[in-house]
Amino acid sequence: MKLRKVTALVLAAVMTFSLAACGATPDNTPTTSGNEASGGDSDKEADTPAPSSGGDGKLTIAYIPKERNEAFWQAVESGAQSAADTLGAELKMYGDPAGSNTASNQATYVETATQSGVDAIAFAALDADSTDAVLQAAMNKGIAVVGFDSDPGPEARDWFVNQADPEGIAKACLDDLVKNLEGKFSKENPAVVYLVSTNPTTPNQNTWIEYIKKVYYSDYEIKLSEADGVSIDFDASKENTKSGSFTVNDAYACLDVKVNPDNDIIYAGDGSGNDIIPGVVAAHPEINALVSLTTNVIDTCAQTIKDLNMQETCIFNGIAVPASCESYLTDGIMTEVVLWQAYDLGYLAVEAAVAAAKGELTGDKYVSTLSGTTQVEGVSEYPAEGHKINGKEIILGDPATFTLDTLGAWKE
Repeated sequence: MKLRKVTALVLAAVMTFSLAACGATPDNTPTTSGNEASGGDSDKEADTPAPSSGGDGKLTIAYIPKERNEAFWQAVESGAQSAADTLGAELKMYGDPAGSNTASNQATYVETATQSGVDAIAFAALDADSTDAVLQAAMNKGIAVVGFDSDPGPEARDWFVNQADPEGIAKACLDDLVKNLEGKFSKENPAVVYLVSTNPTTPNQNTWIEYIKKVYYSDYEIKLSEADGVSIDFDASKENTKSGSFTVNDAYACLDVKVNPDNDIIYAGDGSGNDIIPGVVAAHPEINALVSLTTNVIDTCAQTIKDLNMQETCIFNGIAVPASCESYLTDGIMTEVVLWQAYDLGYLAVEAAVAAAKGELTGDKYVSTLSGTTQVEGVSEYPAEGHKINGKEIILGDPATFTLDTLGAWKE
């Protein structure tokens, strides 16, 4: 497998939960809002695209998410549509609202959007290895490509809207476990922690795993691409993890976080993980905590702990839709939801796509409609001076944590 590159955030360093847009019907015909813009000019330069002018002058944005049929992605979609309506853009949504998506489908959607001459593509990668060529073809035709949620890679997009600081996500998950387990476990008898992801090639979750290692160990360095010195080299990072011996940060001494990609991380697939997670946990009854990095498996994590009668010995936290976790938080099986406003992510992705199509993304800050507004009352807000830009990445903001007291702050 070729080396993948996802831009590393070198700041206090954003996720699923991880976690597909109003989309095309099975024959790849997208749904739209507003009138269609005219096709793009194939002679346009990819990095300085000129907006196409349809009959009504609207910019046309193709929106290609990872999924459409779960609460998280429905909230993202709502935000995306709201941004398009506010900005007077036409949004073409691709993906089956009632079914799962695939990387192959995403590649087809990009080709269709490119042929239709959209001005920009907002794209969340299921598997970045599979879509480089079609995204690069779109860029070569002068179409601005803005990744969001899960980075297609710096070679396959112009900009990436990062839903949260990845180091912040890692710290929030680990700090929560320490808060809930430190009294029961110690450096001499640490709590065994397993990470739950989807697939070994999912870019955003691989990024979060790398930052969990960086936060958990005091001497772990994420391996970066030799080509640009900025992107994470996931293959090299995984080999480094397997061969290296690292020192646990004193703040997390009561945790034994299993990070070996071959043996320890639970890859539950794109589905619900109904078979994989219970099998792994049953085979390892010593597990004391799970950290879910994808929204798809929250119910399975909770049900596994219940079915195996591990309520007294095992807890979990992670990326999840807050509204779906109330019963788990009430029962104490789940300790905290770490996320961001999915609605705001969709909004910023489309707003950035419009700005990219107009050539308006410059500098080290991006002031959007969200700048200076509240993410979760009393917990976090977006800086009034704008979203931080790190290279070609726009950071939505710090991750938010949701508890029973703040579940109602989730936007749909």
